[in-house]
Amino acid sequence: MVQLARKLAAVLPPLLLLGCSVPVAAGLDETDANRIVVVLDRSEIDGNKEVDPSVDGKFRVVVARDDVARALAAMRDEELPRPKPQGVLEAMDKGALVPSAQAEHAQMVAGMAGDLERTFLGVDGVLSARVHLNLPAPDPLRDKAPDKATASVLIEHRGSTPPLTTDAVQKLVAGGVNGLAPADVAVVNVSRPAPAESHDSQLAHVGPIAVARSSSRTLQIAIAGLLTLVAALMTSTLVLYARLARTRAELDKKP
Repeated sequence: MVQLARKLAAVLPPLLLLGCSVPVAAGLDETDANRIVVVLDRSEIDGNKEVDPSVDGKFRVVVARDDVARALAAMRDEELPRPKPQGVLEAMDKGALVPSAQAEHAQMVAGMAGDLERTFLGVDGVLSARVHLNLPAPDPLRDKAPDKATASVLIEHRGSTPPLTTDAVQKLVAGGVNGLAPADVAVVNVSRPAPAESHDSQLAHVGPIAVARSSSRTLQIAIAGLLTLVAALMTSTLVLYARLARTRAELDKKP
C-alpha cells in the first residue's frame, strides 16, 4: 500500500500539469480579448478570457499548453493584438496646464477619428481601420474661408470583397465630420487572404486518449481533478490503515 502511494505521488505532479493554462496575450482591453477568443474559436482552439492579475482593469487570454503554438499562429494571421500607435495628443502640450487652441483642435480631430475607427472595427470582416482627418483649425483673425477639409481611410479586411463599399465608407466619414464632403474622402481597401486551412490533425492526445483539440483542455482538467481525488482517497486510506495497525498492536500488547 505504501509503495503504491509513493508511485502515485511521483506520477501525480506531471499529470496535474496537463490542466495548466498558458497566457498567449495579456494587458488587453476587453474588446481586444474578446476578438482574440473569437479568432481562436474559429481555429478550433479553446481560449479563455480572464482578468489579468498583473494589470488592473485589463484582461488576458489563456490556452492549454499544447495549443500555444497554434494559438500564436492564429493570432499572427489576424495580426492580434494590434498595437496602439501614438497619436497627435500624446505629442502635443504634454505638461501644459492650460491647453492651447491647437491642442484642443487636435484633441477634437483625434476623438472624431477614433470614433470612426471604432465604427469600422465593429463591422464583421474588418481587421483594422485607420482614419486620418485633415481639418484646418478655424482662425478668427483670417478673413478668407478655411481650407477645404479632407480625409483618408485605410481598411484592412479579410477576403477579396470589402465588407463596406467605398461609397458607404465615404458617407460614414462625411456624416461624422461637419463640413466634409463625401467626395473628399479617399478610401483604400487592403485585402488579406483567408488563413490557409491547416492540414494537421484536429485531434489532440491526452495520454493514450485521442480527443478533439477543442475538448483536450477540458479533458486534461477533468483528469487532473480525478487524480487529485484519487490521491486524497489514497491518503485517507493510508491514515486509516495506520490507525488500525496501531490499535491492533496496542490490543496485542494487553494481557
